[in-house]
Amino acid sequence: MSLQCLLQKEGCQVITLGDSVGVLYGIGEETKKRLERLEIFTVYDLLSFLPVRYNDWSAVKNICDCEEGKEISFLAKLTTMPARKGIKRTAPVAFYVSDGTGRIEISFFNAPYLISKFTRGDSVFVHGTVTSYGNKYQIVNPYMEKTDTTEGLSLIRPVYRQTAGITSLQLKKWAKTALGLVSEQIRDMIPREIKEKEGLCEAAEAYRFVHDPKSLEEAARGRRRIAYEELIMLGIGMKHFMHNEGPEEVAPVVVPKKIPAEAAGRWKTVLGNLGFELTDDQKAALRDIQADLMNSKPMNRLVQGDVGSGKTAVAVLAMAMTAIMGKQAVLLAPTSVLAKQHYDSATNLLKGSGINVALLLGKTKASLKREIKEMTKNNESSVIIGTHAVLSDDVKFSDLALVIADEQHRFGVKQREKLLVSREDEEINSVHNLVMTATPIPRTLAMVIYGDMDTSVIKQKPAGRKEIKTNFLPSTDSPDLYRAMRAKLEAGEQIYIVCSRIDDDSEGWAWDEITDMDEESAGGTFVSVKTMYKRLEDSGLSGDFKTEMLYGSMKEKDKLDVMERFLSGETKILVSTTVIEVGVNNPNATMMIIMDADRFGLSTLHQLRGRIGRGDKQSYCILASDKRTEVALTRMKLMCECSDGFELAGKDLELRGPGDFFGTRQHGIPQLRAANLFTDSDIARTACDCVNRIFEEGGEEAQKLYENIKYMFDLRFKDKMGTL
Repeated sequence: MSLQCLLQKEGCQVITLGDSVGVLYGIGEETKKRLERLEIFTVYDLLSFLPVRYNDWSAVKNICDCEEGKEISFLAKLTTMPARKGIKRTAPVAFYVSDGTGRIEISFFNAPYLISKFTRGDSVFVHGTVTSYGNKYQIVNPYMEKTDTTEGLSLIRPVYRQTAGITSLQLKKWAKTALGLVSEQIRDMIPREIKEKEGLCEAAEAYRFVHDPKSLEEAARGRRRIAYEELIMLGIGMKHFMHNEGPEEVAPVVVPKKIPAEAAGRWKTVLGNLGFELTDDQKAALRDIQADLMNSKPMNRLVQGDVGSGKTAVAVLAMAMTAIMGKQAVLLAPTSVLAKQHYDSATNLLKGSGINVALLLGKTKASLKREIKEMTKNNESSVIIGTHAVLSDDVKFSDLALVIADEQHRFGVKQREKLLVSREDEEINSVHNLVMTATPIPRTLAMVIYGDMDTSVIKQKPAGRKEIKTNFLPSTDSPDLYRAMRAKLEAGEQIYIVCSRIDDDSEGWAWDEITDMDEESAGGTFVSVKTMYKRLEDSGLSGDFKTEMLYGSMKEKDKLDVMERFLSGETKILVSTTVIEVGVNNPNATMMIIMDADRFGLSTLHQLRGRIGRGDKQSYCILASDKRTEVALTRMKLMCECSDGFELAGKDLELRGPGDFFGTRQHGIPQLRAANLFTDSDIARTACDCVNRIFEEGGEEAQKLYENIKYMFDLRFKDKMGTL
């Protein structure tokens, strides 16, 4: 009898997958808030929060195999009693262990309880990093457990993306507890034939394999099964929403063969404001968009573009095309900073064309909001740019024809439906839909994630832009760095400095902005935003050139004000977390310094680098790191040699070890936790076939699978995409 059945029999509360994660033992209100920062709200969210990689401790060696700087696992016995190494209360507790091949000192800080927990002769398993002290080896603060065998030990250790106050050990323990309570509620979503053909494990077993694997092979099997489930759920979701919307129709944005002189003149004004020649890729994308707009069938187009390829220009020109023909267009951005950037770009590009551009943010003053809403309702504003504020119930459109979403994962089907019902014309049941993303998504996977979308790819960079010169600096505090900065600043140019954390306090981590980082990366010394700001004060640079800080937890108004001063040229140095990773555009910023660059994945480094090199001046990206590991140096070398985001995204995978199953940064993707953009094309193809069969063939098995998928989909994706 399962644990849930026993609880039910005893009249206890039965926990479900959809319950708040706070129902689990050990998760109080404060911990619950911390988990919510990781988007863990329910028990199912917790199970679906997969490790980014695994540490493999299964290779048990002898003490005589110790090498400085290397990790080691071994079984040994205590040969001395644990005791403090000094008279101070803060002195570490130390003792020796031996396995017959050698002897090594083990030392623990802040662990006086060990004195009574262990004694001479105890058998222990030890895993840690070997360091040298004087002329001997030691291991400081290792993992240690009483045992004389590795039987029953968890030697494949999951490492999860972190937030302050939550450890990987806790996440594993909670997931294990949850699985024991709800495993029977995890429904099967994969046809029996596919399970047998692909050798897939059972649904509940997959979650045990990923959270508590006995081997890396088990972890890989669990991930593969869950990847199938994710892609089938998304595929069914997209099919459902497309199928249930019925025969959609839009009012086409009519572009007659002979364009009226007035409209042609306005279009010529817009093109004249560009200031550069469109690339062939941009022109091709605009031709695709124009053809879509002229059709009464709704556009459903994905525009993929590398960093700095000019996606925003294409989006604004698409909105101009729509507005000149008397219709309205909306551009949705995920943050206020990015929305303001798009608004500034659109205002400059559309000036003199007679197109009124409105910016609608959550922080917009009430009186201005009322004015914008009235103008939008009367079609006096034909281009509207904003965040979720545009989706308010009281925002009405006179003749909305085009919706552009920047990084669509922030705006799901539910939000799109809200824009549809905000139209005054109830006879039209859809709008043209254009999505922009910087993620290089393989076609097969894009079909599952975005539905059957047409795709335009923009790879070329606008003419006149110089290649960004990227250099590796093996120090985060070099005098040469400050000299190089001063030279740039004295030339009238501006600088970004990016740090991975806000301050030196453990609560100051910018985890919500750094999805490449995991628990191990959190170790060691970091240069925080506030530390870097202090260094600039000490160097005299911030005294001579206005310097400001920017990070995600600041108030929206403060963030916008800081960015406004930087874009206007008033602020010369911006010390920031990765909040500036997407969308910030300042052509006068010609230097970016990324502190502790080894801590970031290639995709994040490339996105950050893309904030510079946006004008005609030579730009420089400095990757500063004190770390000398082989992987770190290889990553820095690739960044220095390659500027193609599509190529770097693939290279990122090659650098990951056998335990790095889930670590690829995936911009613009709706909550994929197991499926990988670059390695799972085979799974995506099978998932597509499975989805089509469920929809087209029918039958008892298909109906049962659809009911199971609907149940699991609503648990996982309803907040982003709506319910099935």
